[in-house]
Amino acid sequence: MNRETIRTMVRTMYDFQDMRVRMANRLKKKKDGSDQVNAEEIDLEDKSIPVIVEVWQDAMNSEKKLAKALEAELKEAEIYTNFLKLVKGCGPLMSAVIIAEYDIHKATTVSKLWQFTGLNPGEVRGSKGSGSKKDKTFKVKKTDDLVRGDRRTPGYLSPFNGWLRTKMVGVLASSFIKCGSPYRKYYDDYKARLEQEENEVEHRSKKGEAPKSTAWKDVNKGHRDSASKRYMIKMFLKDLYVAWRTLEGLEVRAPYQEEYLGKRHSA
Repeated sequence: MNRETIRTMVRTMYDFQDMRVRMANRLKKKKDGSDQVNAEEIDLEDKSIPVIVEVWQDAMNSEKKLAKALEAELKEAEIYTNFLKLVKGCGPLMSAVIIAEYDIHKATTVSKLWQFTGLNPGEVRGSKGSGSKKDKTFKVKKTDDLVRGDRRTPGYLSPFNGWLRTKMVGVLASSFIKCGSPYRKYYDDYKARLEQEENEVEHRSKKGEAPKSTAWKDVNKGHRDSASKRYMIKMFLKDLYVAWRTLEGLEVRAPYQEEYLGKRHSA
């Protein structure tokens, strides 16, 4: 298995998908005049711009071709055949995203997977960049300044992979919930706890507003839903970490909270 090959194929496939969705939005309008959101339901009988329809079809065919090639590549990956393939709700494309974006050799603890995914609300050392990526002179320098591990801080590089977080929390978490994956229990139980939770959380009701503290049980449902999805993905990553490191013959360590603080996550 060539991880870089999978990564290139995954990113290319999403490039085609993004282009296809944008074209679909231009071709089809809803009755209220707004853009068509679901590109899968585009009306190809609309021949007002036939060349765009043709390119849209080409993009769709390219996606299918890449998907088939990805599935063939995944068969060479032990973590796919022995773990990801068996996880209900985690299809081939999402499995390819996981294999492409995470470097299990660098992830010596599950906490590093959480941080890379943007699921660590604690403070981490901020990094700043200098130079040009275009001219390949870009350099990253760690600072002694502390920034939130799950937020972007102005003046500092993002401490997590934003594209990956969108796929894990936005796509995989939703898939787990919709298909009734065993991981959904983490989501349901955590959400039920938050609905009774008196402890406060800092949040913003609207973008640009100053943060305020509110008891979890009193924040809006969407906020609790997002928190529960993040927790569910953290539990999935915990299992992924153990399975993947074991298959690679690497040391498996308990999360920091368990190893040093004696705390354990529960469903």
